[in-house]
Amino acid sequence: MTQSQQNFRLIISYLIILLIPSTLVRFFGLSDQFYLFTTITDSLGALLLLYFNYRGQKNRLEKHPLPLKKAIIWGISGILLALIVQIIAGSIDHLLFKNSTQSLNTLTLMTALKAQPWLIIILTIAAPTMEELVFRKAIFGGLSGRLNSVLAALISSLLFAVIHQDSHLIIYAAIGLFLCWLYRKTGSIYTTIISHAGMNLVVTLFYLSH
Repeated sequence: MTQSQQNFRLIISYLIILLIPSTLVRFFGLSDQFYLFTTITDSLGALLLLYFNYRGQKNRLEKHPLPLKKAIIWGISGILLALIVQIIAGSIDHLLFKNSTQSLNTLTLMTALKAQPWLIIILTIAAPTMEELVFRKAIFGGLSGRLNSVLAALISSLLFAVIHQDSHLIIYAAIGLFLCWLYRKTGSIYTTIISHAGMNLVVTLFYLSH
């Protein structure tokens, strides 16, 4: 299987995983169980994409990765850096578009989380894992071999922002750009998974404590 085919498989699998819960709700009237089905499908989906990644070839960004210890350190440091990027981007977004500093997408998930605590699995593990494998590895990594790295990062980050279906496009795009940079610097998708998952965990705990 070529690198392009591997990337295509990651992307298509991800889109199918996203559609399964809403399909079940629409055709079987299981709306009360939507978040439970989402948790199950996203968790299994994350494992599936990790398996695909494990079995697949390394792309050009992963040819010379940092040593494991440094990659982990960058992953942990990336949590703080991602939060800083989010705060700065949020301020810019508010100044330019007068958007609320709170994300409607995040608030909706936090409200659901209080009633259905298993959602924390999606927010802090499953979703970050799948999004990094798709938007950073498959899309950014795939396009980096064909386009300028900056343009590849912009395309990947804009798609990452759009998939969240939130008005705070600048915030999500900025986070996406940072994670693209981190992936390129470390050569390890697991570093960006650590940073993304850690950022989501901090944000989740912050909302739950207020």
